[in-house]
Amino acid sequence: MSTEYIWALCSHRAGDGSQVNQKTPDRPATLDYLAEVTTAAEEAGFANILVPCGTHCIDAWTTAGAISSRTKKIKFLVAFRPGITGPVYAAQQANSLDYLTGGRCTLNVVTGSTPVDQKRYGDFMPHDDRYARTGEFLDVVRKLWNAEGPLDYKGKFFEIENAGIFPERVTKPNPPIFLAGSSDPGKRVAWEHGDVHVMYAAEPEIVGKDIEEGRRESQAYERERPLSYGIRHLVCVRETRKEAVRAAEALIDKSDISNTGTWSDMKNITESTGQMRINEMGSRASPWITDTIWMGVNRVRGGAGTMFVGTPEMVAGVIREYYDAGVRHFIMNGWPHKEEAEIFGREVLPLLKDTEPIVLTEPAGVAA
Repeated sequence: MSTEYIWALCSHRAGDGSQVNQKTPDRPATLDYLAEVTTAAEEAGFANILVPCGTHCIDAWTTAGAISSRTKKIKFLVAFRPGITGPVYAAQQANSLDYLTGGRCTLNVVTGSTPVDQKRYGDFMPHDDRYARTGEFLDVVRKLWNAEGPLDYKGKFFEIENAGIFPERVTKPNPPIFLAGSSDPGKRVAWEHGDVHVMYAAEPEIVGKDIEEGRRESQAYERERPLSYGIRHLVCVRETRKEAVRAAEALIDKSDISNTGTWSDMKNITESTGQMRINEMGSRASPWITDTIWMGVNRVRGGAGTMFVGTPEMVAGVIREYYDAGVRHFIMNGWPHKEEAEIFGREVLPLLKDTEPIVLTEPAGVAA
């Protein structure tokens, strides 16, 4: 099975630059700069780019649509939250981006990591109920995608009458659905409704156990393609380990978790099992889990906090550990986003040819 290497976009308040989390970023998240980062990722060999969501982010659909006209091949992993938008409208948004870009849409369904940001959007639903709603949301979306005529649906969270949408999607059977979740409700929704189950990068053996469980439990559900697995992580690659360690540690020496309140909430006021795992790794006596896995970033932001630090050979080696555990989608970024994407593409990807990286092809055709 091929491996998908995915970059992550800095379309958020913290922007980009020499620090992970600055109050005033060196490089703000302007359209020109975001397009520059995406182009760099595309030219480096990344097949996809994550466009994040949250009150601290530029709207992901708007961002992906704007940048798509400035790039040629790279796909967009658009993050969005069920409950903030309805399933029919979300399916129409996905179809529209997929149609207009010739099949360059993939979907990151974010059930929610912190009640604080959910409430900012007016969503007060408890954690486990949110996952139940996500399952029903995706049930509606898939039924709509597969319906031969107008769809009627009545469930616990959604009631739909006579639904049909234009345009048709290009990607068949559907744009791949990436679902995160390490809690029991989150895993069950991913097993039933996901195409890719994504986890924060806990140690390879922990991720491997989750994958073994997912392979076993997902067999209980009918699906058009086998469930595959991904991790979200960070990278810092330099010619020597000493240079890499110095560069990584410099990323947080002037950062403060309070600079972006949403990241502080994600870390400190979380219901996410995955975030709790990362917090535990980051709270150990040493931030160095191994000579390559570093948790320093967890001190200054929520979300992805596991960074692979070292020479190209070292970083390729730890990626191969996760690959051997069953991971086939690696979602990553470093700082600055543009330069670190270029370094990874030039220095690390050639060492990972045996993982059969997905190679970008021309899109199926852009609607006139």
